[in-house]
Amino acid sequence: EFRRVLFRSTILVISGLLHPLVVKFSVPLGLAWLVLGSVVAFMAAAWRVGPADSPVLTGMLAALISYTLSVPLIYISERHLVLQDVLMFAGLAIVVGSIVGFVAGRRHVE
Repeated sequence: EFRRVLFRSTILVISGLLHPLVVKFSVPLGLAWLVLGSVVAFMAAAWRVGPADSPVLTGMLAALISYTLSVPLIYISERHLVLQDVLMFAGLAIVVGSIVGFVAGRRHVE
């Protein structure tokens, strides 16, 4: 179980670390890379909510916590945080986590 958790948390870190390399190739592709990597990481975090009482809330919190754990790494690598970007990706984590939590919860009901 620990390996799965570690794998899910590294998706966001690896996509963030590769982001500067992708941006050097193409700025629009770099933005798409960052958003896609974040969405995949949030989906992975929220997917295993299981038969929770509130799978939407559980998925949302799982995705938001996975993002919160990566914020210090962003700060360390860039030496500053843009509040608008942090809030935008937190909102993305909430939306993606809620949707995936809902789908995962329905999967356990059926």
